[in-house]
Amino acid sequence: SDATRGWKKATAPAEWAGFASRLIESPDAGIHRSLRELGVVFGDGRALTELKSVVLDQKADTGSRRAALKTLVDSPAEWLVPLLTKSVRDSSLQTVALSGLLQLGDAEALELTIKHYPSVVREERPTLIAAMIRRPATALGLLEAISQGRIPRADLTPIHARHVASLKDEAVTRRLTEVWGVLRGNEAGRAATMNQVRRQVVEGNPPADLSRGRQLYNQLCFACHRLYGEGGQLGPDLTGSGRGNLEYLLENILDPNAVVPADYRNTVVTMKDGRVLSGLANTQNERTVTLRGSQEIVILDRREIESLKLTEQSLMPEGMLESLTGADRRNLLSYLMFATQVPLGTVELNRKGN
Repeated sequence: SDATRGWKKATAPAEWAGFASRLIESPDAGIHRSLRELGVVFGDGRALTELKSVVLDQKADTGSRRAALKTLVDSPAEWLVPLLTKSVRDSSLQTVALSGLLQLGDAEALELTIKHYPSVVREERPTLIAAMIRRPATALGLLEAISQGRIPRADLTPIHARHVASLKDEAVTRRLTEVWGVLRGNEAGRAATMNQVRRQVVEGNPPADLSRGRQLYNQLCFACHRLYGEGGQLGPDLTGSGRGNLEYLLENILDPNAVVPADYRNTVVTMKDGRVLSGLANTQNERTVTLRGSQEIVILDRREIESLKLTEQSLMPEGMLESLTGADRRNLLSYLMFATQVPLGTVELNRKGN
């Protein structure tokens, strides 16, 4: 299973059928899941039918149903689009189903995603945003939805915006500037922004709200960075960094491309089906490319890749503070500079159900 991860098709070993038949009676759910996934890779139509049964089984655990649906998206059958459309109405499968429809390029996928977006749990919304910006047409549709107020502008983060710009579509880039703003300024503009933010932090009044700062950190930084032992591992761990120094923070946040370590350079991958993905591609072999992004890890079959470009840019984009008010800039930076963890605010606590 590990050896063929990311593969769409492979030839089954000579003794596979007999081996698999002896494991069918196993009580281990993990073994059954691996058998189904490998059956799909080996071209066993029965495996697809079994996966469909798992998706439709309301009594099966949510993790198994979601995993089964993801596997089906990567090996589409003629009945897959109707199944995905039906699964959109199931709250436990909604995000996977909508992402799958977008991945397949279904004509109704964009409008269906925008329609259901308000009902998607907040933690899973970035996954849908990422799925909508992988093709120029759906990225443009997303920007129109933001301009109409159907999707909050703040949900399109600088990481998403930079990816939209990487699509290299003139109409999409123009609309991004109109709806979201300018992603990258010149040196003079960056220096002016740095001076402005410095004054907002040092001279701001009233004092910073550190709990609000932690909420903003969770929204903007948590998926990629670890702090106090929590968070993603895509970027450097911030716990022991020089974050107590305001100048250090300003330089790294406002000008992340000044010095980019090789391990953190962004890679843009164009697929043959028209999708464009980006992230860290530090793990590659002859058959697959593993792309690590802020929301997910995707294993891509090289045979489905049109082009792969390692950029000079950091995975962290410029403009991380552009969408924040002066008060929120002060809240976020003050939280990052604070030496110990602070409690979450009431809004965040309620959202997490604590």
